[in-house]
Amino acid sequence: MIDQRSVHTIILEQSYDGIALVDEQGRFLEWNRSLEYITGLKRSEVQGRPCWAVASQLLPGGAKPMATYERLKTAVLSLLETGESPSRVEAVIQAPDGTRKLICVTSFSIKTAQGYMLGMIVRDSTNGNLLEEELQQLDQSEKLVPRCMVGYEKVNRQFQLEIAKRKQVEQALSRQLEISLAITGLSRKLLSPATIEDISDLVLEHAKHLTGSKYGYVGYIEPETGYLVCCTMTRDIWDKCEIEGKDIVYKRFGDLGGWVVRNEKSLLTNSPATDPRSAGTPPGHIPIERVISAPAIFNESLVGIITLANSPRAYREQDLALIERLADLYAIAVHRKRSEDALRISEANYRAIFDGADDAILVHDLQTGIVTDVNQKACQMFGCRLQECNPKRGGRLINLPQYARDSVGKWMTEVAKGEPLLFESTLKEQDGASLSIEVSLKQAVIGGKESAVAIVRDITRRRQLEREMLRLDRLHLVGEMAASFGHEIRNPMTSVRGLLQVLGDKPECLQYKEIIDLMIGELDRANSIIQEFLSLAKDRAVDLKVQNMNSILEAVFPLIMSDALLQEKYIEVELGDVPALPFDEKEIRQVILNLVRNGLEAMPPRGCLTIRTFTEGNEVVLSVRDQGTGIEPDNIEKIGNPFFTTKEQGTGLGLAVCYSIAARHGATIRIETGSGGSTFFFGFPRPDNG
Repeated sequence: MIDQRSVHTIILEQSYDGIALVDEQGRFLEWNRSLEYITGLKRSEVQGRPCWAVASQLLPGGAKPMATYERLKTAVLSLLETGESPSRVEAVIQAPDGTRKLICVTSFSIKTAQGYMLGMIVRDSTNGNLLEEELQQLDQSEKLVPRCMVGYEKVNRQFQLEIAKRKQVEQALSRQLEISLAITGLSRKLLSPATIEDISDLVLEHAKHLTGSKYGYVGYIEPETGYLVCCTMTRDIWDKCEIEGKDIVYKRFGDLGGWVVRNEKSLLTNSPATDPRSAGTPPGHIPIERVISAPAIFNESLVGIITLANSPRAYREQDLALIERLADLYAIAVHRKRSEDALRISEANYRAIFDGADDAILVHDLQTGIVTDVNQKACQMFGCRLQECNPKRGGRLINLPQYARDSVGKWMTEVAKGEPLLFESTLKEQDGASLSIEVSLKQAVIGGKESAVAIVRDITRRRQLEREMLRLDRLHLVGEMAASFGHEIRNPMTSVRGLLQVLGDKPECLQYKEIIDLMIGELDRANSIIQEFLSLAKDRAVDLKVQNMNSILEAVFPLIMSDALLQEKYIEVELGDVPALPFDEKEIRQVILNLVRNGLEAMPPRGCLTIRTFTEGNEVVLSVRDQGTGIEPDNIEKIGNPFFTTKEQGTGLGLAVCYSIAARHGATIRIETGSGGSTFFFGFPRPDNG
């Protein structure tokens, strides 16, 4: 009977509030009579069922969304795993008979050998229901009185003790709930973007509220100097402190907070004036009655401190434990903030170097080959925009080099082996021009992903210079040969020509007149070739005089026109306003004649050759454009090489001479060719003040 039942069972059954107990797996173990009355669900209906299923059943409305069920389940399992107590909540429930009630639920965690259990106290807050419940409980109590007279006083004393203990538990739970809510809210805010100063203010606000302290400060250690920066002192201490030369930056640590910094240990004292750890307070300092302080330590390194003073009651160990929890959170927040700042600086520096590089840089995903990032130079080189390489849009640039367009899988496989690759490729630009590139591919980890970094360098200009140097070397070699034996060949040829002329005038040789004239013509042709050959000489003297390109062109125009008329072709001349420059007139005449004769020979009858002079940038340009069939791509690189020609009767020295003359004048030759003809541009540098 009554003496055989536990006091706990009596309290459970006689409590005005609904009481439930949930085991470590989330199933209901206990469901008292008051809770049956509040919810309309019997103990037998809920015992052993998951608490989230019962809670979902009591929600108002018809069919409950599965998302609500899963959310309740996740929340309960999280509480059982961590042991954290949720906040006190109010909710509207609907009993099986359709009655709706407003309830207040207070939950608390219970540590067991297997983990955590969950206790719940449920109170019906619906208007009018409280009085009815009290009357019902009183009626039930009165019915028990006749049966419980034996040992009633003993049970009553135990009951009163249990009630007192319950009040203490409720107060402790309420306090713990307040602390947990504060810690949870603080943790959430500390993860949001904020400065260390704002984080310090937030921590101080919670610390003062939870301990009832009047004063306090939260400071961080400056990693560069080791100084303590108490940025929060300006909130409520600064105006009251009358210390001369006060500063929020502490370079030396003499007070109780300094003891905490030096020793990296927590401190609690309710009599700081007599505490042996205190070095005293300087004149003008605010009166200190009580102090608690805790260091903020991350990875065994001191990053800050929390200090509170002058609570209206004595500080307890529970207060110090609370401040230590806040200090742990503060240490994490300071470290995270510094890491984020360092990462932002690092990323900014990386991006500045990345985009400032003079070479194109492309980052590939090593598994798929997709381009995940490019720098500004790559955008310029390949004619793309940064958003076009977004992986969500396929990660493809509009004009990737050959290795990435056709053989990306092959190159990614090679790079994945760990060996860097270096090779050259050719890229066709939109205007048809060729772009020579040098590609360096290396494996790297970027943003935690295996990547391949391609550094693409435009070597078109380098290759052009190399070809030009090779051509000049050949010209110089031929010039040295010409200077060595050119004159020696011409001397015997002159003698032979003279003897042939003498023989041609003798009567007995008249029958050989045609043969002798042919021999003399061939000797003259050989002499002209030697003359051009001698023009290639590296050390040939140049007679430079300041004169106008247009004047030289006008002087040779009659000779050009006569050549064109003989071939039934036309000449157009467009003379621009060009400045006078230092020229060797004979050599410039030879350049004009060589270019014009090549152009005329490249055109069919009735074709038109256009000669222009104009200024472009810092150059005076002579251009000759024909209407021929253009130059074959395979022959472009060979143009200007000595003895290279596509003519049956050509010597291959005409353009070689032009390149040699250009070198002596510091000029450049550029060629544009296509199916509609070719244009040679001869550019002479102007003086800076030109």
